[in-house]
Amino acid sequence: MKTEVVVAIIAASATVVGAILALVGVLVSHRKKKAADKPPEPTQKQENSQGAVQMAGVSAGGPVNIFTGGTYHAAPTVPPAPLSAVHPDKPGHSYRMGEVMEENLDWQKSRDYFKQAASEYEQLVGPASMERAHALVRAGIKHSELAEYQAALGCYLEAEAIYRRKPDENQANIATAYNNMANVYADQGEYDKALEWYFKALAIREKVLGKEHPDMAKTYGNIANVYDEQGEYDKALEWHFKALAIREKVLGKEHPDTAATYNNIANVYYGQSKYDEALEWYIKALAIREKVLGKGHPKTAKTYNNIANVYCEQGEYDKALELYIKAYKIDVAVLGLEHPQTKKHKGNMELAYNKTNRQQPFEDWLAGQMK
Repeated sequence: MKTEVVVAIIAASATVVGAILALVGVLVSHRKKKAADKPPEPTQKQENSQGAVQMAGVSAGGPVNIFTGGTYHAAPTVPPAPLSAVHPDKPGHSYRMGEVMEENLDWQKSRDYFKQAASEYEQLVGPASMERAHALVRAGIKHSELAEYQAALGCYLEAEAIYRRKPDENQANIATAYNNMANVYADQGEYDKALEWYFKALAIREKVLGKEHPDMAKTYGNIANVYDEQGEYDKALEWHFKALAIREKVLGKEHPDTAATYNNIANVYYGQSKYDEALEWYIKALAIREKVLGKGHPKTAKTYNNIANVYCEQGEYDKALELYIKAYKIDVAVLGLEHPQTKKHKGNMELAYNKTNRQQPFEDWLAGQMK
C-alpha cells in the first residue's frame, strides 16, 4: 500500500514538472520572437558613442537614421572622423626634446621635434591652439637658422594667424611673429620688407612691453643690422647702442644677447674700416660667447670668423687662417657643408689662404686641416 502511494506521488510530480517546463519553453520562445523583432539594446559605451555620432550625422557602421520631426531620413554615408591617437603627454615631450636638441646644437633634430610637437598639438587640442602656435614659432626659428627661409616664413605666418584669433590676448606673440618674419626677409637681403615688419613689431612692443624690455632690445638690434647692411652706419650705431643700454641694464654684461650687440657694433666699425675699434668689440663678444655658449657654438664661430676678417685687413693672414679653421670646423659639425654660413666662412678662408702665396692647392690644404 505504501509503495503504491509513493509511486502515485512521483507520477504526479513528474506531470507537474513537465507542465512547468512546457510553460517555460513557451515563454522563452515568445521572448526570442520579440527580441528578433527589434535591434539589441546597446551597451552604455555604445550608446554614448552612437549618440555623439548621430549628432554629427554619421556612424562607423554606415548611415544613421536621424529623426527630424516625424520622418526619418538616412544621413549620407561618410567616413568617421579618426580619434586622436596622441597621448596627452606626447606633444609636450616632443617640444622639450626640441629644446634639448637645440642645447646640444643638433638644429636639424631640434627643428624636427618642434614640427612634430606642432603636429601632435594639432591632433590633440586642435589646429588653432596656442600650444601649436608656440611650437610653430620654435620650428620656424630652427628653419631660419638652417637657411630654410620659406619653411620658416610659413611657420611664422601660421602662428600669427592663430594668435590673431585672440588679438587682445596675444599682442606680444603677434609682435614676435612680425619680428621673426622680418628676420627671414633680412636674411634674404629684402631689407625694405624687413624694416617694414621690424617697425610693426616695435610699435606693438613699445605699447605692450615698455621701452626697457629685452624684446625691445632685440628689435632695436635687428633694425640696426639692416641699416648696417644698407651702409647707413651712423643709424646702425644709434640703434645698436639703444639695444646695448637695455641689455647691459636688464640682462647684464655676460649675457649672450649682450654679446650679440657687442659683435654687431664691431660689425659696423668693420664696415667703416675702423679695424682697431672693431677688434676691441669682437674680443668682448668672443669672451662672453666662449664662456656662456661654448667654443663649439655657431655664434662663437661667427665671432672667430669676424676677428679673422680683421686680421686679414691688417695683413696678418696666418692668424686669420687659424681662426677661420676654428670657425669652419664648427660650421661643418653643426650646420653642415651647404649652410650659407659654412660657405661664407670657407670663402673668406680661401681668400686669406690665396694671399699667403702658398703652393699647395687650397682644397688639399683644407682637407689636411680638417683631419
